[in-house]
Amino acid sequence: MLIYGVLVSKSCTPIFYKRDANRVFCSKKEFIEYFEKRVRKTISRWKMLEPDSKIAVAVSGGKDSMTLLHVLYKIEKDFPSELMIIHLDEGIKGYSDKNQEIVKKAAEELGIPLYIATYKELFGFSIDDIAKYPRAVRKFATCTFCGVWRRWALNFLALKVGADRLATAHCLDDEAQTIIMNVLRGSLINIYKLKPYPITAEKIVPRIKPFRDIPEREVTFYAHLNNIPYNDVPCPYAAEGMRWDIRIWLYQQEEERPGTLYNILRFGERLILALEKGKIMDLEKNTKRCQICGFPATGKLCKAHELQHFLRKVQFSGDEL
Repeated sequence: MLIYGVLVSKSCTPIFYKRDANRVFCSKKEFIEYFEKRVRKTISRWKMLEPDSKIAVAVSGGKDSMTLLHVLYKIEKDFPSELMIIHLDEGIKGYSDKNQEIVKKAAEELGIPLYIATYKELFGFSIDDIAKYPRAVRKFATCTFCGVWRRWALNFLALKVGADRLATAHCLDDEAQTIIMNVLRGSLINIYKLKPYPITAEKIVPRIKPFRDIPEREVTFYAHLNNIPYNDVPCPYAAEGMRWDIRIWLYQQEEERPGTLYNILRFGERLILALEKGKIMDLEKNTKRCQICGFPATGKLCKAHELQHFLRKVQFSGDEL
């Protein structure tokens, strides 16, 4: 019989329709096997892990990272690898505390060590602290501070716990959004940094993104099928950032033109390959080091400490909140 224009057996009870592939899934088992196979294939294709990798899994408490934690826990049972959870507390009242509660419970149930750091202890400000300043004073969206500090802090924690891989739950939607954001900003360098395979550099833990080929809606569906707990409340500051607008626009494009997200991802991959073959960019050769932390920087300070320095100047200037 035909379901969504796809010929399936009469016994099929459709549970999920994958529009970009015009495929119908007829059982929970079929979808879970498909999903986990895709993750394994992505890890294998880009050589993301070694059999004995020490993996720091960045877990926020949201659906994507909680799902990644459970999938990697399941996959890595077959290998002598080691999983660790790293979690950042942004200091957002009613949001960060709920996330931390969910992550702590997961760590306890799975028997995985958990390491936590807060923006307050690392940079002297929470995201709520920053949001109290009028936009005209702080200049940047709260998401800018959070995103930059998150990248720095996850690497900091991964180094601290001795990990040789830092796994993040960026899915297909996230990668497509990032590519479009950097096209709009004219930042070819940041697109080039989106290499899908782990990159080794001084004081940087190689990042991996096992969900980079999987749409967000499939991650969500997998979480529901497996009863994975997560915080389904969005960050109260999310709509401030440029990413939010691009996210909504890309949802519309994918709905009207299935496959758009994959096309954007493949464009990014082809662009990176072209840049590598042409030897146009040598990021390591031109990389400076932050005078505070020693992490890669384009000037005297890395972006994370530039923003911290900026906030301290605002704080000491006595601008009204």
